[in-house]
Amino acid sequence: MMRQIKGLVTFATSLGLLTIIFTAIWGVFITDNLYNCTDAVGFDYLQPGNWVHDNVAFVNQVRAGRSMSEPDTIKEGWSVPALWALWLLFFGSSVVASAFLARGLSAARRSAEPTSSPNGGPAMRVCNSGVAQAERSARR
Repeated sequence: MMRQIKGLVTFATSLGLLTIIFTAIWGVFITDNLYNCTDAVGFDYLQPGNWVHDNVAFVNQVRAGRSMSEPDTIKEGWSVPALWALWLLFFGSSVVASAFLARGLSAARRSAEPTSSPNGGPAMRVCNSGVAQAERSARR
């Protein structure tokens, strides 16, 4: 039970940290480079689908700081579905990375835990060849 809780905490912590990182990356490299919303409030990564509204213009170069009376813009070659695909790539990779991290740390903890036999003594682990480690030690 504790192992599951630790794995869940690891997953949630990793997902939270990656969300912070991807929010910063989205703000620096995506917002105002691939699209611009004249009434954006920031943290666009955390508001998927709210990137552009209604009268969208496709432009060669996206400019920030335009009047709200102007239409929102998307860089030529991009579209709202393409922005969704990019966001899903970011989000999906953060979920997968968090799951691998949680599973990897859980496996590492499991292999580091000492094992014991039912009678309280050290456990014998069976090798791939079927010979117990204790028997190997005795042969040396």
